[in-house]
Amino acid sequence: MRILIIKLGAIGDVLRTTSILAGLAQKYPGATIDWLTLPSGREVLLHNRLVNRIFLWEERQNIGKYDLVIGLEDEKEVCEFVSQAAAGEIKGAYLKNGKTVYTSSAWFDMSAISRYGLAQANILKQKNRKTFQQHMADLLEVEVGHYVFRITPDEVEYGSKYVKGLGVGKGEKVIGINTGAGKRWQLKALSIEKTIDLIKLIKDKLGVASIILGGEDEKERNSVIAKETGMPSGGVHSLRQFASILNYCSALVSSDSLAMHFGIALQKKMVVFFGPTSAAEIELYGLGEKVCPAMDCLVCYKKVCDKQPNCIDDLSVDDLFQAVKRCGI
Repeated sequence: MRILIIKLGAIGDVLRTTSILAGLAQKYPGATIDWLTLPSGREVLLHNRLVNRIFLWEERQNIGKYDLVIGLEDEKEVCEFVSQAAAGEIKGAYLKNGKTVYTSSAWFDMSAISRYGLAQANILKQKNRKTFQQHMADLLEVEVGHYVFRITPDEVEYGSKYVKGLGVGKGEKVIGINTGAGKRWQLKALSIEKTIDLIKLIKDKLGVASIILGGEDEKERNSVIAKETGMPSGGVHSLRQFASILNYCSALVSSDSLAMHFGIALQKKMVVFFGPTSAAEIELYGLGEKVCPAMDCLVCYKKVCDKQPNCIDDLSVDDLFQAVKRCGI
């Protein structure tokens, strides 16, 4: 049996979608599972023991037909390809008579192509209490699984050498701090000032050093935090190098971001804070704690907010610090 998963992006979403792989392998013994994605998605799928071949979207016309196609995007062009690639069964979103539709799924009921309309989809998303993994298990009729992600020995060595080069001693416990959220989701980010206060508390009260993590969008922000706290910035790296540096950390404090997904995949102790996006949707697998402000407008998915303070600004440093302590970090 040939199975094709179509999940193009975002990178964190591709990573968490690997949680369906073990269930599929169990349900369809001997099946080959291929994955269609973007170059950035390919990076997090490399060395995955359950993925047979990784195809890029630009290569889609050359990959043939599949017995089962799992369509996890809602763009019309992608859904059209799902219908073209399926020689047998389809699960998820596809094109029928020129219209984007989907097989029975509470997950897609909350999406932009919801059969109930966007307004009701947003309400359903706010009311949702199931994780993404539970929704995928329901859609595919498989067991809930963990992320499947592997960094190579060379990548482990890269992370170890880089972190030691920052002045972290061998065997020293260190916490990754990733409180930014990129340019697209600035409302998910903890303020620079609160991040500085949190890092200082962790150092003063717990005696634990921090590495300030982020990407190119957080470079300037992290430089300020590093200067004010005396803790090193983790710098800017490729996706897999970033994962290797996070792998060296014993724990992670993070926004709802790619760093969070890497932390879950690498099974780190975690404290994750949420505001405009859904905490219920995220499965931490018992690795730590979710922290949310006490506001009734959460899970709005807005890029701009007129509330003062907004949800993330309403989070207290002490709430985050206490969560760090409870997780045994």
